This record gives sequence, structure tokens and C-alpha cells, in this order.
Amino acid sequence: MKVTRRQFLKGAAATGIGLALPLKFGVRSVFPFAQSPIIPKFVDTLPGLGPGGANNVGQYIPLATKHTIPFAGKQTDLYDVAVTKFSQQILPKPSGKTHFFGYTDLFTLDQKYLAGVIVAKRGTPVLLSVTNLLPPNHILPVDPTIMAGPGLLVGDLPFNRIATHLHGGSTPWFSDGTPFQWYTPLGKHGPSFMNVPGTPSIPGTGTHYYPNDQSARMVWYHDHAIGITRLNAYAGIASGYIITDDFEAQLVSSELLPDLVGIPLIIQDKTFFAPANDPNYPVTGAKQGDLWYPWDYEANFLLPNPGPNPNPKGRWDWGATVHQGDATIPNSLNISPLPKVSAVPEFFADTILINGGPYPVVKVPPKRIRFRMLNGSQARFYHLNLYYENPAGSGEVTTTFLSNGKPDLSTVTPGPIIYQVGSEGGFLPHVAIHNNTTPIPLDLVSDPSGNTANPDGPFNLALAPAERADVVIDFNGIPANSSFILYSDAPAPFPMGDSRNDYFTGDPDQRPFGGAATTLTGQGPNTRTLMKIVVTAGSGDSVPTPTWLGLLNAQLRNNFLTGNQPGLLYNNGDPSMPGPVPYTGPVNRMLTLNEDFDEFGRLIQKEGTFTSKSTNNQGLPTWGLAYLDGPTENPSAGSIEVWQIFNLTGDTHPIHFHLMNVQLIQRQPFTGFPGVKGVDWDYNGPATPPDPNEVGWKETVRMNPGEVATVIMKFDLPNLPTKAMRNAVSPRTGGHEYVWHCHILEHEEHDMMRPLVVF
Repeated sequence: MKVTRRQFLKGAAATGIGLALPLKFGVRSVFPFAQSPIIPKFVDTLPGLGPGGANNVGQYIPLATKHTIPFAGKQTDLYDVAVTKFSQQILPKPSGKTHFFGYTDLFTLDQKYLAGVIVAKRGTPVLLSVTNLLPPNHILPVDPTIMAGPGLLVGDLPFNRIATHLHGGSTPWFSDGTPFQWYTPLGKHGPSFMNVPGTPSIPGTGTHYYPNDQSARMVWYHDHAIGITRLNAYAGIASGYIITDDFEAQLVSSELLPDLVGIPLIIQDKTFFAPANDPNYPVTGAKQGDLWYPWDYEANFLLPNPGPNPNPKGRWDWGATVHQGDATIPNSLNISPLPKVSAVPEFFADTILINGGPYPVVKVPPKRIRFRMLNGSQARFYHLNLYYENPAGSGEVTTTFLSNGKPDLSTVTPGPIIYQVGSEGGFLPHVAIHNNTTPIPLDLVSDPSGNTANPDGPFNLALAPAERADVVIDFNGIPANSSFILYSDAPAPFPMGDSRNDYFTGDPDQRPFGGAATTLTGQGPNTRTLMKIVVTAGSGDSVPTPTWLGLLNAQLRNNFLTGNQPGLLYNNGDPSMPGPVPYTGPVNRMLTLNEDFDEFGRLIQKEGTFTSKSTNNQGLPTWGLAYLDGPTENPSAGSIEVWQIFNLTGDTHPIHFHLMNVQLIQRQPFTGFPGVKGVDWDYNGPATPPDPNEVGWKETVRMNPGEVATVIMKFDLPNLPTKAMRNAVSPRTGGHEYVWHCHILEHEEHDMMRPLVVF
């Protein structure tokens, strides 16, 4: 059976094992609760790629300009971009333009949100030059108290530092953009910063070498500077990067894929500043329409009189009071006052942007259409179904609602099938079929309110932060003017949600509890109805869908058999088929995901090992290590390892691995805490294989509460063309320096990230 977090904790108590993580009282509560101005839905069309993809208000996503040069003995694609501050009209007037940080192409100087998309070819390296032109002050509130180096806090470093990470790329360590590779416009830099050997050193500019030896896939690049990654990425320092190869081109030429690039769908949640909603917002000059980010740590319990009851408007647990009144748990926390601008554990915004457009509309012909989806949110998970729009619903999927105001999903009409052909690691070995008939599965036993999901599914199409899905949606035979809603019903946080983060038409008025007023028809805030798809008139595909599916599956399997897509490390003798579950082979590392409190009593997340047990500042056992603690994951180049990662927290964590892809072998529930198997912990349910769209290669893996995830990986370093590149090692660690971390950005920052140093 699958175990919920509450069952997991109850089971641990029953076995006499002390609780090693803070309990979260009642409804877990987090920011923000509808800070944005009211925004009409489904007014503007979807911004596309390049000027030809401009929508009805002139928004589009610029591509970076390519120049081909000889470098290190190979023809290499050169891109010159800068990171700049600019403004763009995102919200309808009277809201003003939104200020962003972002990548700007230095050839066109086209400053737009998500600019700098690169389309690369396998085998042709890319040399990316990134010049830092940011002003000294950030456009978001910066907490100066987060650790940013040995003996250093964020407030000790310039706020305009950047570090560019190619997320999902197999890159040399000096171009990976790890947190200590930051640099400023004036050339100050972190201890791991190194330009590409053989390129000139220019203060304020970083060079990055990407071999592009991977199979076709969508990766992306974004900021990764220590202490402000969550802010820089949210401010807009992110863009797309697509690697194509001959196999993919052949699929397109044989009409098994609709086109090479497809329609990108970069899904994000944002909150926009409205002065009336936050008159004390600590960003000088912020105006209505600017980005808003939470800055005040609002505890569930408040001193000096915490009392026995939680603050009904509290957001997060606070170490000084989280165990208030529990005499069985010591509380030795001696905290400092909370900072005026204070880091928060997670951020769930209220307005959905896709490609930078709020609640857009896209028109498609009645054919198979390719979409490349990316969850680019800070912390919000999306569980996607495609439903027919209810004609009477003004952008809704039904006109029938339950007693709690939520749409009755038993009354919706499923839209055309979503065929998933790829994930972050490239093409799958077999198409995963999403029929749009599976709402998020709820755990009504442990949470009758309906705000908690079963993190093990079954799902339609689930996307955690940083996960991607390469999909084909079949609109063949759909009558013209039919319309569909891309709909998400994932709770936030995931899987144990707070209803105040779930915005939908007719939702209950939660202002007495720190939430939002009821959402009106046709308006935001809304985190369920994300985008409208309208089918136009036209002719369909010549190849019937069943024939197309059979031919495509044969090609996808052959992609693994030929080695164009690396064969699965754990297989059943066929490199396209995973091995049996349960896994009974050797395990190289046993690792942990943990919750703790920092010196201010703020809730933080950490990674650790089975042997890193210590006592936290409440006198409770913990296995968490800080990012600044010495590396414990230091594999040899070329080695293959199996990791088991035990989730001791209440959240599903999307764990992202730099350098390499991993194969998810299985998930399995456990009870107890790290130690001796059969004494301190044991499995308490069967192992389950990956979901169909997780078979293949991943670099971001969902790891659920109370479960151990087993993954296998090979630590291959990229092939580099010069001896200087091959011999370069990090001056900070003496090896090839990477990281592995949670891609809930607030978790990563504080402090769910660990070094990964390959020797």
C-alpha cells in the first residue's frame, strides 16, 4: 500500500522512533494570497518564438543570434548575450510595465521576457558569452542573512551577481554555472569561477562551452548564483535551449513528428505588485504591475503570547513555537529576531503565465500538434488534463460545482489525447498516453478537505518544477471553433496542499484566514484554467493516428537499440526496457531529504546521508547537511552508481542532478528513520516502477514523502577538445565540481543542495 505523510509519522511514533522532522500543524500555510491586480483570462494570444510568433499585443520570445566560428579545432556556434534590466507590458493597462532581469541578445538588443532561446545541433558545440550588465540593486526583496560562502552572508556580496547554468546539459564543470561560479559587472567573482580555457578574460563576462553531445531534447538555461538563485530566476533570468539531432530530423521528415521545434509552453506562476495589497513592500520604486515576491516570514504561532492555537493567518511553521505545549519534545532553540526581509520556505504565486503571457489563447489546425512543455515555476506542481471548454462557462470546464466551490470534474468532457514522446532526458522508448480522464487522485482518508493528493498517482500528466514534457496532441477530426482548456488541479504545496494557494472560479472567500476573495468568472487569480486552445478550420493529417502511433513507437524503441539514445543502465536485456521491480542489486549510496530550522527558526530543507546524523537546534535528530558542508558525493569519472534517497519530509521534492541523466528504477514506501534496516527502518509496502512517462532518462525526479527513490546513473564527463579544458579542475574543490539539489527554488536556496564532485 501507499503511505501518506501522516500515516508515515504515526507509524514512526508507533515503533518508538523519535520524530526527526517538525510536524506541520493543521493546514500548512504559505504565501502569497492573491496579491495581484485582477486580470481577465483568455484575452491575448500565446507569445511564440521570434518576431513571426508575436501575439496580438506584440509579445514574443526572441531567439539568440548565432555566429559560427572556428574554436578549439571545431566549427562552433557563438552566442553573445547580456543579462540586463528592462521593462515589458505583461498585464493589461492600467497596470504599468513589469520590470525584469533577463538575457538580451547583443546583436539585436531585443529585450523581452524569456529572450535568448538557442536551437543547437548535436555535435556542434556552442560557445555562450554572458555579459553582466545588471544594476547594483535588485528588483525583488533580498534577504541578506542566507549563507553565501564560508563566513559570508548574502548581504556581504553584491546583489547583481549571476551564474548561468545549462539545466539538463552535459557540460564541463567550469561552464556548469554552479552557485560559486558567480560574477558581477565589475569582475568580482566566486571561488569556483573560471572562463573557458582558451577564451579571453573580460571583467564582467563569463564564457561557457557546451559540447552538445546529447541526443535531441529540450534543456534550458537559467541563473544559479548562490543566495539569490530563487530571485534571479523569478526575475526572469531564464530561457530555452533545444538540442536537435538527425534522428529527430528524420522523424519530422517522415511526418512522425509535426515539426522540429514545436510550440513551447513555458508554464510559470507569478504575482504582480498592487500597492493597495502590500503598502509596505520593501522595493524602492515598485509600481503596479511589477513583480511581487514574499518578503515577510509570517509564522503560524506568534510571540510573545503564542498560546495553544495557531495563528489563522500564519504562513509557515516557526521553530520557536512549532512544538509549543508538547512536553515530550525538547525545545532548545535560541533564535535571533526574524530579519526584516526574510527568506520563505516556498512560494506559490496567483497568476499563470505561459511564454510570458497571462492566460493565453492559442489557435491550432485540426492536426497533430507538437508542444514542448516546461514547468518553470518556483515551487508549484502542475497536474495537466485537456478538457473541452464548457460553452456556458466563459473559460471554465464545467458549470457544475461541489459544495466547497471546486469544479465537479466528474462532469467534464475529456479533450483530445496527449501523446508524450519525450521528457527532460530526450525521447522516451515508448509513447506515454494521457487520455485526460484522470483528475488528481485525492487522499480523502488522511485529509477529508480534499486538499491532499496521493503523490503516487495515478496521474494524467504531472510536471514538477523543472520537469519537461515533449508532447503531441491529436486534433484530427475536431470541428472548427472547438475550444479546450489546459487545466491543472495539483495542490500547492504538493502533495499536502493549502486551499489558499488553489485559485479557481467560485472558490470560497478565505480573507478571514489570510486568503483571497472569491474568484470571479473570466478573471484571475486562477491557477487551474491555464490556457485556451481553439481549433481552426483546415485539413487533417494524411496518416491515421493508429498507424502513426505504431510507426512512431517502433522508431522510438530503435532510438535506444541503436545507441543514439543511450540504453537504459538497468534493463531486462533489452536496452529500451527497464529491469524488474523490486530492485535487489547493490546500492552505492543511501541519502536523505530532511526538514529543519535555521538560526532564526525558519523552516528549511536539507539533503544528507545515512551517516550524517546530528542534533538540530531543537534537540532533535537530523540527517541534514548544508551546501557549505564538505562534499560527501564524490564519485569517480566513468563509474556507475545506484543511489537510494529517503524522503523524511512532507513534500514531494523534484531532485535535479547536474552533469548526468539518471534512470529512475523504483519508488518504495518505508517506515522509521535512517539506521539499520529491520531495526531502525524497513519497507512497509511494495516497490512501484516508474510511471510510463518516467521510463527512459531523467534529470529531475519526483521523490515523495515517506518513500525511498532508487536511481542509477553513470558519471561520464563530457568530451572536450583541448588538453587545457580536460585538465581544468575547480580551484575550490580540486575536482569536477557540480551539485545535486531540489528544484523547488526556495528549497534549493535554503538549503537543499549538496556538492557533487567527480574525480
